[in-house]
Amino acid sequence: MEIEPMDRIWEKSWTISWVKEGYQHGRDPLFHHLYTNTIRHRQRPAIVFYGQIITWDELRDLLMRAAGGLQKLGVEKGDRVYLGMQNCPQFVISFFAAHCLGAIVTAISPAYKAGEVRYILNDSGAKVLIIEESVVPVLNEIKDQIPAVENVIVTSLDEYLPSDPYPAFPADLMSKGIKYPGTISWQEFMASEPLQEMADVDINDVALLQYTSGTTGKPKGAMLTHMNLLNGAFINTAHTANTVDTVQVGMLPMFHITGMNDHLLTTAFLGSTLCIITRFDPVAFLQIVEKYQANYSVLATPMVIYLASHPSFSEYDISSLYNFGIGGATLPQAVFNKYLEMGITLCEGYGMSETTATVSFNPIEAAKLGSIGLPMPQIDLRIVDIDDLSKDVPIGEEGELWVKGPSCGIGYWNNPAGTAETFLGDGWVRTGDIVKMDEDGYLYICGRLKEMIKSSAYSIFPAEVEEYMYGHPAILECCVIGVPHEVKGELVKAFVVLRPEWDGKITEKELIEWARGQMAPYKYPRIIEFRDSLPKGPTGKVARKILKEEEKQRELSCIS
Repeated sequence: MEIEPMDRIWEKSWTISWVKEGYQHGRDPLFHHLYTNTIRHRQRPAIVFYGQIITWDELRDLLMRAAGGLQKLGVEKGDRVYLGMQNCPQFVISFFAAHCLGAIVTAISPAYKAGEVRYILNDSGAKVLIIEESVVPVLNEIKDQIPAVENVIVTSLDEYLPSDPYPAFPADLMSKGIKYPGTISWQEFMASEPLQEMADVDINDVALLQYTSGTTGKPKGAMLTHMNLLNGAFINTAHTANTVDTVQVGMLPMFHITGMNDHLLTTAFLGSTLCIITRFDPVAFLQIVEKYQANYSVLATPMVIYLASHPSFSEYDISSLYNFGIGGATLPQAVFNKYLEMGITLCEGYGMSETTATVSFNPIEAAKLGSIGLPMPQIDLRIVDIDDLSKDVPIGEEGELWVKGPSCGIGYWNNPAGTAETFLGDGWVRTGDIVKMDEDGYLYICGRLKEMIKSSAYSIFPAEVEEYMYGHPAILECCVIGVPHEVKGELVKAFVVLRPEWDGKITEKELIEWARGQMAPYKYPRIIEFRDSLPKGPTGKVARKILKEEEKQRELSCIS
């Protein structure tokens, strides 16, 4: 069946500053653009890391040495290289060094626990791992269960710190000074001879496996090509007024598609400056904006809410910021106004791993609070009637968002069933999100068809959390939902039925603490409610919808 897009009514609302045309990408992948920028902008700062400046000239040498180190370890075109690091220069270096060899990057949160890491390593077949020190104990738990892994490179997050960091670097992230048997140190790795010739990479080759939760509960590796990355970078430069002179602050994790696209890929494309903050730190953010006159950043909505209420917010001059990209939760009008009074427009956007992040964005001159903005050039979409997928809903009514464009991925790695469900052929991607569009073409998120939980802009699928929870011997039945939270958007709540022999022998608090050790920090349940039984539908399946409605009614009764 040929899928027809809806009329592009949003084009009438594109503002004068927006680039109306799409990107004509040619044959060169993004890492070629990056290499050209290292020559064009030699002495300009490419990376600022707590006061340490790495110029584009220096970055080129670091990239080529890292690529030479990977080549020495036998990495070839198509091999997978796993990155498990918080934000640091090594992440940037490793990401593009792998691409110089035609390797495929798999970037994962270093907070993932043993079960999550084991699954992704075995699913991706990663050959080489580049990880920060904190991941080593997790890796040691599973070292006999990851047969494809040949080499592990370990780095500390303070490798490129200056002698007097500004802002102050988190003390708990400083190097432990430990040597890890059976691994290669970052210094040894970077002592390699520089790569002499980059691989012959086609723009349609897979560049990235971006793992995201799916309907089966197990993470799925969205396959993104070099063309996807290039178009994703273009979208986030052409529609934010960013130029080569822009100074960006990258505090969102770069292993996440939003931070990766909005900061890592866009600065590589532009040749601009990226100030890297290792993890969320409101004071560090304010200090860097003031010191380096930063112009642009993207943060999860809960972060900008927290930032605005921080006691240090008014102590620093952040007037150089002209635009803030946000997303992941509802923004209160008062917070929007507080930034606007400072000359800063908070512009919400929308995207997902399968679309290399941005699909829609609010123009800085015409941002609508509560909207995820206007579709980008080269984006086709449908808002589909969920009861009849052959029809689109009228303007103003709710339906599932389907997207097509040059930044949309090509499927899920080793997962034909998941691919068939989401990637519909001819470039179309089912997002699973319920949206509506107003008469000006602005989109609004109404809900999530697949019951995804959004916590601090992270996507969490209940089935994945439930699968890990069932690893505890006390649990007979478990159902997970998202409950509202004023800062994080949602918290994960688990309804649990205990096995009879465990009744009275474990508390909710103890089960939460156990879950904390099984999953990433944003993913484990913060609330557990014991039940004697869970509601079920006619087929015997737990009725998640009933639990969500009960929770909603409980919230309403508390308000009243």
